[in-house]
Formats: sequence, C-alpha cells, structure tokens
Amino acid sequence: MDVVMTSPAWLKVGVTFGAILAANVAGLPLGAAILVFSLVLALWSGLGVMGTAALFTSFSRPENYLLPPAVLLLLFFTESLGRTGRIEATMETLGGYLRDRRLLLAGLPALVGLLPMPGGALFSAPLVAAADGRNDLDGATKGAVNYWFRHLWEYWWPLYPGVILAVRYSGLPLWLYMAAMIPFTLVAFAGGYLFILRPIGRQEKEGRKGERRPPLRLPALGPIMILVTLSLAGSLVLPLLGWRGTAASLLAMIAGLAVALPIVFRGAETALTPSLAVLRKGATWNMILLVAAIQVFSFCLTAPLPGGGTLVAVMRDEFVAAGVPLVALMMVIPFISGLVTGVAFGFVGASFPIIFALLGADPPAATAVAATVLSYSFGYIGMMLSPLHVCYVVTCEYFGTSLFAVYPRLIGPAATVLAAGTSLAAAVYLSF
Repeated sequence: MDVVMTSPAWLKVGVTFGAILAANVAGLPLGAAILVFSLVLALWSGLGVMGTAALFTSFSRPENYLLPPAVLLLLFFTESLGRTGRIEATMETLGGYLRDRRLLLAGLPALVGLLPMPGGALFSAPLVAAADGRNDLDGATKGAVNYWFRHLWEYWWPLYPGVILAVRYSGLPLWLYMAAMIPFTLVAFAGGYLFILRPIGRQEKEGRKGERRPPLRLPALGPIMILVTLSLAGSLVLPLLGWRGTAASLLAMIAGLAVALPIVFRGAETALTPSLAVLRKGATWNMILLVAAIQVFSFCLTAPLPGGGTLVAVMRDEFVAAGVPLVALMMVIPFISGLVTGVAFGFVGASFPIIFALLGADPPAATAVAATVLSYSFGYIGMMLSPLHVCYVVTCEYFGTSLFAVYPRLIGPAATVLAAGTSLAAAVYLSF
C-alpha cells in the first residue's frame, strides 16, 4: 500500500486520466467518469476524506458557480433558435444568395454550425444533399463537406460550451481568447477549400441562374449577434466594476442571454413550451454534470497537499527532472483526449486543467495564449478525427459511406490546422 500511495504524481494523474477515458469508451458518461476518478485521485494523493470533501467548497467562487447556469442557458438558447424556425428561415435565404455550388455546399453546414447542438451535422446533411442538385458527388465527398464545414466556428464561437470552458481554464479574457482563435476559422476554411471543395470544381447551382433572389432575411443572426456583442462588451466593462477574468466573461454572457432570449421568442411565443423540453433531456443534465465534474477534477489538481505544494506542481517538477518538454504535453494530451472523447467539451475538460496547472499560477499572457492555441488546435483535430464524434458517425451514416472512406479527405485540412496551430503558438510565444 505504501508503494501505491507514494507513486510519482505523474503516474497518479496519468492512471486517473487513462481510467477516465477508458470508462468513457466503455459507456460511462464522461461527467460521471471524471467525477468518480477525480475523487479516487484525491484520496490517492493523500487529501483524505475531509480534504476530498473540501474540494466542493470551491463552487463558492463566482467563476465556478456561474459556469453551470451559463451552459444551461446556452443550451436553451440554441434549442429556442431551432424551435422558433429562425435557423430554417435563415438557411433558406442564404441558399438563394450562394450561387456557386461549392459555396452553397460549404455555407449551409457552416451556418448550421453557428447553432451548437449534439449531432448537428445530421441537421445540415439534408441541406448538403439538396445542394448537390445533379447528385454527381460521391457520399464520401458530401460527408467530408458536411462534417468539416459544420465545425468551422468551434475554435472561438462563444455559444460552444467547449469554448466557454477553454476561456475558463486558460484564464484569458474573452476578447483575447477570441482574437487568438478566430484565425483558425479562416485556416480551417482554407484547408477545407483546398483539399475538399477545390477538387469538386465550380458549378452554378442548378435551377438558380436567373432566379430572383429572396428578400434578405436572417432572423437567427439578430439574437446571436446581440448575445455576442453584449458578452464582449460586458467582459470589457465588468472588470471596471470589480468582476475579473472568467467571472466577468460568464456574467456578461448570462446578461447577454437574458436580453437575447426574449427577442428569440418575439412573435413566436408558442415555441416557448417546446423549447423548454431541452430541460427534460438527459443529454442536457449530462452536460451540466460534466461541467461540475471537470471543475472538481481541476480543484483536485490544484488543492494543497498534506506535504506541501499541489499535485500538478509536484508533477511539473517531476517532468522537469525527467527532461520531458512541456510543449510535447500540450500537444499529446489534448490530441488523445479529443480522439477518445470525440467532443470539444471533453478534450478541453480532460486536458486544459492539467496543461494550465503545469504552467503555474498567473503565467504571462503570451505564454497563456500560446498554450491555448497549441493545446486547443491539437485537441480539436483529435476530436475531428475521432470515430466517436457523433457528427462524424451520423454524417457517414446519412450519406451511406464508411468512416474510413471520409478520412482521406480530412487529412489535408487537419494537417493545415495543426501546422497553423504550431506556427501561431511559436510566433506568439517568441514575440513577447
């Protein structure tokens, strides 16, 4: 027993990390797996029963207790945009303005991607099929288009829970996080265009030439832009009122949701009750459990140990003594997390607490930005290549193609993102 309890910190964290991923693959919800093994890790680290129980007192901090309601409101917001018909009307209008079939093929799933939803690629798949009017594209090509362009915004779009969590654990202000990650949307589009769209070739969408374009109505974008604008403005103003860092960003987002939600239901009041059904879905509360469990995991890593220091501080010293570069951990841990969990929320929650705890308290802004860029880009590509990614599975099933048939079309765009992530992280780190 003494040998087990005195194991190196890196072994304790590594075994726990592997157990979390294995339990998730075996069918245990990720939130439950993280919570269970976080408590195991706390006891294994010597915190004892009282020290383990004390982890939950960290929920008294604003940046921690504001996160679950912010995620819950976001899920309700995205549900309401679909139930009120705003997304459908916006997509119909967009289809009338994108005449080049390639832009229409990419634009429709990209628009759906502004509305985070589990398995949302299944929502955009019929639109991609319709955009292929002559039906001359094979299923693997249409699957790659639908899947890749559906996820263009998930690097920085603040409606995604994974982005909220990345802001939380990177410690970056929302505006700085978005400024660092927005270039990846352009990089991802460029990679998708070069390796997926360009081989298709230009073709005027059949039946569109000469038609009168519909009135420009984009009813989904109004509430979304109000939310984003108020969130950004609040994250800049609230620090002047005493709210700092992540707490300011989360409070600003909740305030933006409070303003945007009534606008969503204006003229569509009957959609309120169907939208509230999201609160009865098991997936919704699994997401909230995941939020809480990730916070417990993070608390465990940074809780004071009986012998002094914290678990990650000890682990960092062990890595330094062994000569393992921290930059390697920033790439490998998120990538594996994304590959195994298949969701952004999963790879951020499983890896970011470790990565940023290893950086120590209050790292320089350039270091935090570089670590965020590198870790998120590698985790993101792990997620995009994961056979457990729900969007990937439903896309391939809809277009009647295999998972392996789509992979060759994703390698080029994925490599483009990884190259950009590595280059941008190095540039940021070396420039300051």
